[in-house]
Amino acid sequence: MIDQSLYLWVLILLAFIATDIWRVLGVLLANRITPESLFMKWINAVAYAMVCGVMMLVVVHPAGLVASSSMLARLPAFAVTIGLMLWRGNTLLAVSSGAFTFFCLDYFLAP
Repeated sequence: MIDQSLYLWVLILLAFIATDIWRVLGVLLANRITPESLFMKWINAVAYAMVCGVMMLVVVHPAGLVASSSMLARLPAFAVTIGLMLWRGNTLLAVSSGAFTFFCLDYFLAP
């Protein structure tokens, strides 16, 4: 039988290899792929789709402390964040305004 701590270290090593192999491949292939190519546009589309999926998961089915907040506080804050991101393009302004909106709405709408 394998020692429990050795088993955990092997799992951590395998997880590290599984995630970092893509980073290594990205570094090796970065100079060979032109940024305007169809392949690069597809990679960007997949990356944006994954980020959108995670954002919607946090807004619609949150976990932890955010799960105790109202959907009426999360959705307007999300809309403010996305709207400011599209309008101004300033990430810091958009995220801080969205967080402020969320905190205010959650405080005033809390039962």
